Amino acid sequence: MKIVQLITHMYEVGGAQVHVLDLSKRMVADGNRVSILYGTEKQLADELYVKEIEYIPLKHLIRNMNLVKDILAFIEIRKTLKQLDPDIVAIHSSKAGILGRIACWTLRIPFVFTAHGWAFTDGVAKNKQVFYRRVEKCIGKISKIVITVCDYDRILALQHQVLSSSKLITIHNGVMDQSQRSVQFVRNDIVKILMVARFDTPKKQLELLHALLQIRELNWYMIFAGDGRQKEQAAKYVQEQNLGDKVTFLGNHSNVSELLKDADIFVLTSAWEGLPLSILEAMAHGLPIIASNVGGVKEAVRNSENGFLIEHNLPELLTTLIENPSLRKSMGKKSREIYEASFTFEQMYSQTFITYKNLIKLEEKD
Repeated sequence: MKIVQLITHMYEVGGAQVHVLDLSKRMVADGNRVSILYGTEKQLADELYVKEIEYIPLKHLIRNMNLVKDILAFIEIRKTLKQLDPDIVAIHSSKAGILGRIACWTLRIPFVFTAHGWAFTDGVAKNKQVFYRRVEKCIGKISKIVITVCDYDRILALQHQVLSSSKLITIHNGVMDQSQRSVQFVRNDIVKILMVARFDTPKKQLELLHALLQIRELNWYMIFAGDGRQKEQAAKYVQEQNLGDKVTFLGNHSNVSELLKDADIFVLTSAWEGLPLSILEAMAHGLPIIASNVGGVKEAVRNSENGFLIEHNLPELLTTLIENPSLRKSMGKKSREIYEASFTFEQMYSQTFITYKNLIKLEEKD
């Protein structure tokens, strides 16, 4: 099968980018030909390059709205797809999702869009919510199948009448198992708390730092992995509050699995989400999770079972896990169980590839 993956950008290692890369690697390994089309606003991240995959840069595809650039990007995408003549195009992220679906529709190429969290989800600015709802309603008319990575996003689309139920399918995100520690759990003298996320909207590292300041006397050490424009602000706060001996900023880290293996608690504070891969990776490593109750997070983090959902009580939740090693262990084991049951890469890949094949058959009948 000849498959094209279209995504707005590949310059940072985010959830959508990892999703595309992991699917592409497996599809190539299974004998398919895969091309990734991506915007060149910034350079392709080294971690997202695999020599077996064909990468095709699109010089006009950018993240922000720009009428002239967007028209040029549409022309470029359509021309490239016409030359490649794929069996199916899998489209990811909002901008590529709009331009790519229209281009495929005009060329009568089968396509599927994966929504990695809607741009009109709760937490996004109201004016953006209204704009993207209207756009998605229009584009939804030419879409035959849209994959949501969590039930929350499928329900949100139905509530706003963006798409009909017949066009929506939920395939939960899944991650590869790199833990190698299904039954062994780390016990550090100092409780290591880890957050892996870019320092940018919608992540809320400062909220976590505010909470930690309130419990600074407890036995914890905070590790932030990730980079971004808001990192300097967070570092300044740590310096001002004299937390330098209890907080470290690693920047982008090439081996997150090693960090997860050595952590005791995983935290993700965020204004909105789809279904974060970082949480699933932490669950695969047998960690208890503390996370903002947004998007599809509660489909993975079951409150008081494998972690806690934040409801304006972050300092209390952190205290509970920091002071209770047996609870950390039991919640960590539960995280691993939930991961194995519902969020493995194999499950996601199988369902996704079946969806691709079914859509191609449907198009052939039409």
